[in-house]
Amino acid sequence: MSLEATATKASRFARRVAFGLRPDQDPPSDPLAWAQNALTSPHPIGLYDAAGRPRTDLPDWVFLRNSLHEAMVWFGKHEDADLALREDGKDVSKEAFLRLRREKVLLPFYHVEHWKEVQARASTAVTSRSPVFEKLWHFWANHFMVAPGNQRMDTLVGPYQRMLRTQMQGSYRDMLWQAVTHPAMLLYLDNNRSTGPNATAARNGRRRESINENLGRELLELFTLSPASGYTQQDVEQATLILTGWRENYPGRQMVAGAPFGTYFDHNRHEPGSQTVLGKTYSNTFRPHKKLEDLITNLASHPATADLLARKLCTYFIADTPPQKAVDHIRSTYMSSQGSLPKVHAALLEMVWAHMESSRKLSTPESWLYQWHVLTGAELPAESFALGFSPGVFKRDVGQILKDIGQALPHCPQPDGWPTRSVDWISKELLDRRLRFSLVLANNLRRQGSLSEDAVNQIMARELPPDSETRSLVASALQAKQLPRALTLLMISPELLWS
Repeated sequence: MSLEATATKASRFARRVAFGLRPDQDPPSDPLAWAQNALTSPHPIGLYDAAGRPRTDLPDWVFLRNSLHEAMVWFGKHEDADLALREDGKDVSKEAFLRLRREKVLLPFYHVEHWKEVQARASTAVTSRSPVFEKLWHFWANHFMVAPGNQRMDTLVGPYQRMLRTQMQGSYRDMLWQAVTHPAMLLYLDNNRSTGPNATAARNGRRRESINENLGRELLELFTLSPASGYTQQDVEQATLILTGWRENYPGRQMVAGAPFGTYFDHNRHEPGSQTVLGKTYSNTFRPHKKLEDLITNLASHPATADLLARKLCTYFIADTPPQKAVDHIRSTYMSSQGSLPKVHAALLEMVWAHMESSRKLSTPESWLYQWHVLTGAELPAESFALGFSPGVFKRDVGQILKDIGQALPHCPQPDGWPTRSVDWISKELLDRRLRFSLVLANNLRRQGSLSEDAVNQIMARELPPDSETRSLVASALQAKQLPRALTLLMISPELLWS
C-alpha cells in the first residue's frame, strides 16, 4: 500500500469513528492508537465558539442544566408556566394569548431548550479533543432513545442524554440502570402512569391509571434481549409489573415531600408479590424496589444482550451486514469483561480498523454535517431565531439545518432511535438535500473569503484515493474557477458520503 493510500485510509477511518480531521491535522500514523486515546479523556460538553472556547455571548439564563435536581426544578417551572398561561389567557384576545404562549412557554421551555442542547452537541463534536468519544455517545444516546413530545418532558431530554456520557467509562449494567430509571425515560414511555392492578393505590381507588407496557417491552426488546432471544409476552407483562411504582418527583402539584427531585419508588403504585421473567422469580418482600435492580443486573449479563449490543455496534460503525467475526469478538469482550464499556469500545475500534478495507458506512445526516465543518474548518451557525438573533445570510441554527437534511434532532419519531443502517438513509430526496446544503454553504464560504483553491486541493489530496473519479470532476471545476461547485462536488462525492 502506498503512503498516500495509507493516509487516505487513516482519514477515512477518522470519518468512520469520528467526524474526520481538521485542516490543521495530519492523518495519524497509528490510527487505531489515535482513536483509542481519544476515549480516555473526554472533552466536556458545552456551548463552544469556533475556537472551542465556552461562549460568553449568551444571556445568563441560557446554560446547560447538568444536575438532576436542577433539571427537575426547571421541569416544575414548565408546569407552573402552563398553569399560569391557562389562567392568564382566559380573557385575552387570540393574538395576545399566542404572544403570551410564545414568551412564557414556547421560548424558554421548547425553543431555547432544544436550541442549546443541539448547539452544545454540535459545537462539542466539531471542536472536541476526543471526537471518537462523541461519536460513541451519539450511538448510546440513540440506543437509549428519549425524545420530546410526551408529558411536557422537553426540558429533560438534554440532561438525560448528557447523563449517558457520564456512564460511558463504566459498565453497561450501570448505564442501563441509569437510563431506565431516569425521569425522562419514565415520562417518555409513560411508566410514571403505570400502576399495578393489585397495588395499594389501585385497590383504594385513588389512582385510575392502569398498567402501561411501554417501558417493560422496550427494556426487553430494544435495550437488552431483542426478540431474537425468544422472550414471551408474559415476560413483557412480568417485567412491566416489576417496573410499576418508578416515577418522577419535582416541585409542583404532585411533589412528594421528603423524596429527592428526580426518580423515586412509589410503594403504593407497585404491584406486590413476585414476578417471573425468563424463568427467574423476583420476590423481595421487604424491599420491593430492589426487584428492578436484580432484573436489570440479570438482563445486562445475559448472552442475548451481549449479542444485541455487539451486532448493533457493528451495524452502526462497520456495515449494515457486519462481519460475524467482528460481532463475535465484541460479544466475547462484553461477556468476559462483564459489560465493561471501555473494553467494549476498544474492541469495537479494533474491529472497525480491521475491516476498513472490506466495509463502508454512509454517514448519517448529523455525522455528515459535522464532518463538513470539521474538514473545511467552516464555523457552525451560532445564532438562533429563538433568541432573537437576526437571521443574516445562512445563519439558521444547527437544529433547523439538521431538520432540513433529514435528521431533526432532538425529535426522533420512534423509540428505537434513528436508523443505524446505511440503506435507511439512502434516497434521492435526502441526497438532494445534502447537495443543496453543500452548495449554499460553499457559496457562503466564498462570500466570506474563506474558500480557496488550496483548501479544496488539501481536502481532496487527503480524503480521496489516487484513482478516484471525483478528482477529475473537482479539478475541472477548479480549472473553471468554480470554487463553490468544486467544494460541493467533493463534499457530496461517494468517497465523502461514505467512509
